[in-house]
Amino acid sequence: MNISLRHPKESPLGLALLLVLAGSPAWCLNNETAGTSGASFMKIGQGSARAMGIGRAYVALAEGTDALVWNQAGLALTQQKELSYSYLAYVENIGSPLYFAYAHPVGRSVWGANIGYLSVEGPDASIDARDANGVPLNNQELVVRNAFGTVGVGRSFWYEKLFLGGGLRFIHEDIAGVARDVVVGDFGVLLKPNSVLSLGGSVQNFGSNKTNVATVGRVGAGMRLGDFVTLAFEVNKASDDTARIGVGGEFQLPEEYLEVGQVAVRVGYYNADHTGFSYNPTLQNLNLDRSTGVSFGLGVFTSRIFGYGLGLDWAFVPAGALGSITQISAKVKF
Repeated sequence: MNISLRHPKESPLGLALLLVLAGSPAWCLNNETAGTSGASFMKIGQGSARAMGIGRAYVALAEGTDALVWNQAGLALTQQKELSYSYLAYVENIGSPLYFAYAHPVGRSVWGANIGYLSVEGPDASIDARDANGVPLNNQELVVRNAFGTVGVGRSFWYEKLFLGGGLRFIHEDIAGVARDVVVGDFGVLLKPNSVLSLGGSVQNFGSNKTNVATVGRVGAGMRLGDFVTLAFEVNKASDDTARIGVGGEFQLPEEYLEVGQVAVRVGYYNADHTGFSYNPTLQNLNLDRSTGVSFGLGVFTSRIFGYGLGLDWAFVPAGALGSITQISAKVKF
Protein backbone atom coordinates (compact mmCIF):
# COMPACT_ATOMS: atom_id res chain seq x y z
CA MET A 1 0.00 0.00 0.00
CA ASN A 2 1.51 3.31 -1.08
CA ILE A 3 0.43 6.48 0.73
CA SER A 4 1.76 9.98 0.23
CA LEU A 5 1.64 12.07 3.41
CA ARG A 6 3.18 15.09 4.96
CA HIS A 7 4.85 14.60 8.28
CA PRO A 8 2.19 14.40 11.03
CA LYS A 9 3.46 17.61 12.63
CA GLU A 10 3.26 19.45 9.33
CA SER A 11 -0.21 18.53 8.16
CA PRO A 12 -2.72 16.66 10.34
CA LEU A 13 -5.24 16.83 7.52
CA GLY A 14 -2.81 15.05 5.24
CA LEU A 15 -2.88 12.07 7.56
CA ALA A 16 -6.51 11.56 6.63
CA LEU A 17 -5.21 10.01 3.44
CA LEU A 18 -3.91 7.15 5.53
CA LEU A 19 -7.43 6.26 6.60
CA VAL A 20 -8.74 6.68 3.07
CA LEU A 21 -6.71 3.70 1.88
CA ALA A 22 -6.65 1.89 5.20
CA GLY A 23 -10.41 1.81 5.46
CA SER A 24 -11.71 2.09 1.93
CA PRO A 25 -12.92 -1.08 0.24
CA ALA A 26 -10.38 -2.68 -2.06
CA TRP A 27 -12.79 -2.42 -4.98
CA CYS A 28 -12.81 1.40 -4.78
CA LEU A 29 -9.09 2.05 -5.15
CA ASN A 30 -9.31 2.73 -8.90
CA ASN A 31 -12.11 5.27 -8.49
CA GLU A 32 -10.86 8.85 -8.19
CA THR A 33 -13.77 9.93 -5.99
CA ALA A 34 -13.83 6.89 -3.69
CA GLY A 35 -12.62 7.31 -0.15
CA THR A 36 -12.59 11.12 -0.24
CA SER A 37 -14.73 11.26 2.91
CA GLY A 38 -13.73 10.54 6.47
CA ALA A 39 -14.47 7.27 8.30
CA SER A 40 -14.24 5.25 5.09
CA PHE A 41 -13.81 2.12 7.20
CA MET A 42 -17.57 2.21 7.81
CA LYS A 43 -18.09 0.90 4.24
CA ILE A 44 -16.02 -2.29 4.35
CA GLY A 45 -18.80 -4.58 5.63
CA GLN A 46 -17.97 -5.52 9.21
CA GLY A 47 -20.34 -7.71 11.16
CA SER A 48 -21.88 -10.24 8.75
CA ALA A 49 -20.08 -12.99 6.87
CA ARG A 50 -23.40 -13.98 5.29
CA ALA A 51 -23.75 -10.53 3.72
CA MET A 52 -20.15 -10.61 2.47
CA GLY A 53 -20.64 -14.07 0.97
CA ILE A 54 -23.61 -13.05 -1.19
CA GLY A 55 -21.91 -10.07 -2.77
CA ARG A 56 -23.04 -7.53 -0.17
CA ALA A 57 -26.58 -7.76 -1.59
CA TYR A 58 -28.14 -7.80 1.86
CA VAL A 59 -30.36 -4.77 2.41
CA ALA A 60 -33.54 -6.78 1.66
CA LEU A 61 -32.44 -9.87 3.63
CA ALA A 62 -30.95 -8.29 6.76
CA GLU A 63 -32.24 -9.71 10.03
CA GLY A 64 -31.21 -10.06 13.64
CA THR A 65 -27.95 -8.51 14.78
CA ASP A 66 -26.76 -8.31 11.12
CA ALA A 67 -29.39 -5.62 10.54
CA LEU A 68 -27.49 -3.11 12.68
CA VAL A 69 -24.93 -2.73 9.88
CA TRP A 70 -27.05 -3.29 6.74
CA ASN A 71 -30.67 -2.28 7.39
CA GLN A 72 -31.98 -1.61 10.87
CA ALA A 73 -35.55 -2.46 9.86
CA GLY A 74 -34.40 -6.09 9.89
CA LEU A 75 -34.04 -5.91 13.68
CA ALA A 76 -37.81 -6.34 13.86
CA LEU A 77 -37.48 -9.85 12.39
CA THR A 78 -35.61 -11.07 15.47
CA GLN A 79 -37.65 -13.73 17.26
CA GLN A 80 -35.20 -14.48 20.09
CA LYS A 81 -32.47 -12.70 21.95
CA GLU A 82 -29.38 -12.86 19.80
CA LEU A 83 -25.67 -12.30 20.45
CA SER A 84 -23.09 -12.31 17.65
CA TYR A 85 -19.36 -11.89 17.13
CA SER A 86 -17.47 -11.29 13.89
CA TYR A 87 -13.80 -11.32 12.90
CA LEU A 88 -12.68 -9.59 9.72
CA ALA A 89 -9.24 -10.03 8.12
CA TYR A 90 -9.11 -7.34 5.44
CA VAL A 91 -6.46 -6.54 2.84
CA GLU A 92 -3.01 -5.10 3.61
CA ASN A 93 -2.99 -6.13 7.30
CA ILE A 94 -6.16 -4.18 8.01
CA GLY A 95 -8.15 -6.08 10.58
CA SER A 96 -11.24 -5.93 12.76
CA PRO A 97 -10.60 -8.31 15.66
CA LEU A 98 -13.54 -7.01 17.67
CA TYR A 99 -17.17 -6.83 16.63
CA PHE A 100 -20.03 -7.69 18.99
CA ALA A 101 -23.75 -7.17 18.49
CA TYR A 102 -26.85 -7.91 20.55
CA ALA A 103 -30.58 -7.86 19.74
CA HIS A 104 -33.38 -8.02 22.32
CA PRO A 105 -37.09 -8.37 21.43
CA VAL A 106 -39.56 -6.35 23.50
CA GLY A 107 -43.09 -7.01 22.26
CA ARG A 108 -43.38 -5.98 18.61
CA SER A 109 -40.18 -3.96 18.86
CA VAL A 110 -36.58 -5.18 18.93
CA TRP A 111 -33.72 -3.18 20.39
CA GLY A 112 -30.15 -3.75 19.33
CA ALA A 113 -26.61 -2.49 19.85
CA ASN A 114 -23.19 -3.21 18.38
CA ILE A 115 -19.58 -2.18 18.81
CA GLY A 116 -16.70 -2.60 16.37
CA TYR A 117 -12.98 -1.86 16.23
CA LEU A 118 -10.56 -1.74 13.29
CA SER A 119 -6.82 -1.17 13.35
CA VAL A 120 -3.76 -0.79 11.15
CA GLU A 121 -0.47 -0.51 12.98
CA GLY A 122 3.10 0.04 11.79
CA PRO A 123 5.94 -0.42 11.19
CA ASP A 124 4.94 -4.05 10.58
CA ALA A 125 1.74 -3.10 8.78
CA SER A 126 1.82 -2.96 4.97
CA ILE A 127 1.80 0.83 4.79
CA ASP A 128 4.27 2.68 2.58
CA ALA A 129 3.93 6.21 3.96
CA ARG A 130 5.68 9.11 2.25
CA ASP A 131 5.86 12.85 2.72
CA ALA A 132 4.74 15.45 0.18
CA ASN A 133 8.00 15.00 -1.77
CA GLY A 134 7.66 11.22 -1.97
CA VAL A 135 10.35 10.52 0.63
CA PRO A 136 9.60 7.35 2.66
CA LEU A 137 8.78 7.90 6.34
CA ASN A 138 10.55 4.72 7.36
CA ASN A 139 10.93 5.60 11.01
CA GLN A 140 7.38 6.71 11.61
CA GLU A 141 5.16 4.64 13.89
CA LEU A 142 1.90 4.74 11.93
CA VAL A 143 -1.18 3.69 13.85
CA VAL A 144 -4.80 3.72 12.74
CA ARG A 145 -7.38 2.87 15.41
CA ASN A 146 -11.02 3.25 14.48
CA ALA A 147 -14.15 2.28 16.36
CA PHE A 148 -17.90 2.63 16.19
CA GLY A 149 -20.96 1.79 18.26
CA THR A 150 -24.64 1.70 17.30
CA VAL A 151 -27.94 1.68 19.15
CA GLY A 152 -31.02 0.87 17.08
CA VAL A 153 -34.63 -0.26 17.20
CA GLY A 154 -36.92 -2.00 14.70
CA ARG A 155 -40.69 -2.52 14.76
CA SER A 156 -43.20 -4.45 12.67
CA PHE A 157 -46.40 -3.00 11.17
CA TRP A 158 -49.26 -4.00 8.88
CA TYR A 159 -49.58 -7.59 10.08
CA GLU A 160 -45.81 -8.09 9.94
CA LYS A 161 -45.50 -7.16 6.30
CA LEU A 162 -43.88 -3.75 6.88
CA PHE A 163 -40.83 -3.23 9.09
CA LEU A 164 -39.20 0.07 10.04
CA GLY A 165 -36.00 0.70 11.92
CA GLY A 166 -33.57 3.41 12.89
CA GLY A 167 -30.73 4.22 15.18
CA LEU A 168 -27.79 6.37 16.17
CA ARG A 169 -24.15 5.57 15.55
CA PHE A 170 -21.05 6.97 17.26
CA ILE A 171 -17.90 6.86 15.09
CA HIS A 172 -14.35 7.44 16.30
CA GLU A 173 -11.33 7.57 14.03
CA ASP A 174 -7.75 8.02 15.19
CA ILE A 175 -5.12 8.37 12.47
CA ALA A 176 -1.61 8.59 13.89
CA GLY A 177 -2.91 10.62 16.84
CA VAL A 178 -5.26 12.84 14.84
CA ALA A 179 -8.67 11.93 16.27
CA ARG A 180 -12.21 12.82 15.25
CA ASP A 181 -15.62 11.84 16.64
CA VAL A 182 -19.02 12.09 14.97
CA VAL A 183 -22.60 10.98 15.69
CA VAL A 184 -24.82 9.98 12.72
CA GLY A 185 -28.18 8.35 12.11
CA ASP A 186 -29.56 5.32 10.25
CA PHE A 187 -33.03 4.61 8.87
CA GLY A 188 -34.30 1.50 7.11
CA VAL A 189 -37.44 -0.11 5.72
CA LEU A 190 -38.39 -3.66 4.75
CA LEU A 191 -41.52 -4.72 2.89
CA LYS A 192 -42.48 -8.41 2.79
CA PRO A 193 -45.78 -8.68 0.86
CA ASN A 194 -45.58 -12.48 0.83
CA SER A 195 -43.30 -15.37 1.77
CA VAL A 196 -41.36 -15.11 -1.51
CA LEU A 197 -40.50 -11.44 -2.06
CA SER A 198 -38.65 -9.00 0.17
CA LEU A 199 -37.91 -5.36 -0.66
CA GLY A 200 -35.54 -3.20 1.36
CA GLY A 201 -33.99 0.23 1.54
CA SER A 202 -31.82 2.14 3.99
CA VAL A 203 -29.97 5.41 4.45
CA GLN A 204 -26.93 5.12 6.68
CA ASN A 205 -24.61 7.58 8.38
CA PHE A 206 -26.73 10.66 7.65
CA GLY A 207 -26.65 13.87 9.66
CA SER A 208 -23.03 14.88 9.11
CA ASN A 209 -21.00 16.25 6.21
CA LYS A 210 -18.94 14.12 3.84
CA THR A 211 -15.71 15.30 5.42
CA ASN A 212 -16.60 13.34 8.56
CA VAL A 213 -18.32 10.28 7.07
CA ALA A 214 -19.93 9.27 3.79
CA THR A 215 -23.70 8.78 3.70
CA VAL A 216 -24.68 5.46 2.10
CA GLY A 217 -28.02 4.70 0.43
CA ARG A 218 -29.10 1.12 -0.31
CA VAL A 219 -32.06 -0.38 -2.18
CA GLY A 220 -32.58 -4.00 -3.07
CA ALA A 221 -34.74 -7.07 -3.32
CA GLY A 222 -34.61 -10.66 -2.16
CA MET A 223 -36.52 -13.67 -3.41
CA ARG A 224 -36.91 -17.04 -1.73
CA LEU A 225 -37.53 -19.83 -4.24
CA GLY A 226 -38.97 -22.73 -2.31
CA ASP A 227 -37.13 -24.19 0.66
CA PHE A 228 -33.67 -24.25 -0.86
CA VAL A 229 -32.72 -21.13 -2.86
CA THR A 230 -32.59 -17.42 -1.98
CA LEU A 231 -31.56 -14.76 -4.50
CA ALA A 232 -30.61 -11.16 -3.70
CA PHE A 233 -29.92 -7.92 -5.55
CA GLU A 234 -28.76 -4.54 -4.24
CA VAL A 235 -27.68 -1.13 -5.49
CA ASN A 236 -25.79 1.09 -3.06
CA LYS A 237 -24.43 4.60 -3.46
CA ALA A 238 -22.01 6.30 -1.08
CA SER A 239 -21.74 10.08 -1.18
CA ASP A 240 -18.06 9.78 -2.15
CA ASP A 241 -18.37 7.00 -4.72
CA THR A 242 -20.25 5.86 -7.80
CA ALA A 243 -23.20 3.47 -7.54
CA ARG A 244 -22.28 -0.16 -6.90
CA ILE A 245 -24.30 -3.30 -7.65
CA GLY A 246 -24.27 -6.54 -5.70
CA VAL A 247 -25.95 -9.82 -6.61
CA GLY A 248 -25.88 -13.11 -4.76
CA GLY A 249 -27.45 -16.46 -4.15
CA GLU A 250 -27.73 -18.89 -1.28
CA PHE A 251 -28.47 -22.61 -1.50
CA GLN A 252 -29.72 -23.87 1.84
CA LEU A 253 -30.58 -27.30 3.22
CA PRO A 254 -33.06 -26.47 6.01
CA GLU A 255 -32.92 -27.99 9.47
CA GLU A 256 -36.08 -30.03 8.94
CA TYR A 257 -34.32 -31.92 6.14
CA LEU A 258 -31.06 -32.60 7.95
CA GLU A 259 -32.62 -32.95 11.44
CA VAL A 260 -29.47 -31.80 13.24
CA GLY A 261 -29.09 -28.38 11.61
CA GLN A 262 -29.01 -26.40 8.38
CA VAL A 263 -26.21 -25.81 5.89
CA ALA A 264 -25.92 -22.92 3.41
CA VAL A 265 -23.59 -22.42 0.43
CA ARG A 266 -23.28 -18.87 -0.91
CA VAL A 267 -21.85 -17.07 -3.91
CA GLY A 268 -22.02 -13.43 -4.94
CA TYR A 269 -20.63 -10.70 -7.13
CA TYR A 270 -19.97 -7.03 -6.40
CA ASN A 271 -18.97 -4.78 -9.31
CA ALA A 272 -15.57 -3.97 -7.90
CA ASP A 273 -12.88 -2.01 -9.68
CA HIS A 274 -10.05 -4.17 -10.94
CA THR A 275 -7.04 -4.03 -8.58
CA GLY A 276 -4.53 -6.12 -10.52
CA PHE A 277 -3.48 -9.74 -10.42
CA SER A 278 -2.66 -11.85 -7.40
CA TYR A 279 0.51 -13.96 -7.24
CA ASN A 280 -0.89 -16.17 -4.51
CA PRO A 281 -0.40 -19.75 -5.80
CA THR A 282 -3.63 -20.98 -4.20
CA LEU A 283 -5.68 -18.30 -5.94
CA GLN A 284 -3.87 -19.00 -9.19
CA ASN A 285 -4.66 -22.72 -8.97
CA LEU A 286 -8.33 -21.86 -8.38
CA ASN A 287 -8.29 -19.35 -11.27
CA LEU A 288 -9.19 -16.57 -8.84
CA ASP A 289 -5.99 -14.54 -9.23
CA ARG A 290 -7.73 -12.07 -11.55
CA SER A 291 -10.92 -11.86 -9.49
CA THR A 292 -11.88 -8.74 -7.56
CA GLY A 293 -15.66 -8.89 -7.12
CA VAL A 294 -16.57 -12.57 -6.71
CA SER A 295 -17.36 -13.80 -3.18
CA PHE A 296 -17.98 -17.18 -1.57
CA GLY A 297 -19.47 -18.27 1.71
CA LEU A 298 -20.58 -21.16 3.90
CA GLY A 299 -22.92 -21.25 6.85
CA VAL A 300 -24.16 -23.76 9.42
CA PHE A 301 -26.85 -23.38 12.06
CA THR A 302 -28.51 -25.63 14.60
CA SER A 303 -31.24 -25.01 17.18
CA ARG A 304 -30.65 -28.33 18.95
CA ILE A 305 -27.86 -27.43 21.38
CA PHE A 306 -29.60 -27.51 24.78
CA GLY A 307 -32.35 -25.25 23.51
CA TYR A 308 -29.96 -22.67 22.04
CA GLY A 309 -29.53 -21.73 18.40
CA LEU A 310 -25.89 -21.67 17.30
CA GLY A 311 -24.64 -20.45 13.95
CA LEU A 312 -21.28 -20.03 12.20
CA ASP A 313 -20.70 -18.25 8.88
CA TRP A 314 -17.58 -17.84 6.74
CA ALA A 315 -16.94 -15.62 3.71
CA PHE A 316 -13.99 -15.32 1.34
CA VAL A 317 -13.45 -12.54 -1.21
CA PRO A 318 -10.41 -12.47 -3.55
CA ALA A 319 -9.16 -8.89 -3.96
CA GLY A 320 -6.69 -9.08 -6.82
CA ALA A 321 -3.22 -7.71 -6.13
CA LEU A 322 -4.34 -6.55 -2.68
CA GLY A 323 -4.75 -10.11 -1.44
CA SER A 324 -8.02 -11.45 -0.07
CA ILE A 325 -10.70 -10.76 2.51
CA THR A 326 -11.90 -13.30 5.06
CA GLN A 327 -14.74 -12.87 7.52
CA ILE A 328 -16.02 -15.27 10.19
CA SER A 329 -19.22 -14.64 12.15
CA ALA A 330 -20.70 -16.60 15.04
CA LYS A 331 -24.05 -16.11 16.75
CA VAL A 332 -26.15 -17.61 19.48
CA LYS A 333 -29.93 -17.30 19.83
CA PHE A 334 -31.57 -17.86 23.20
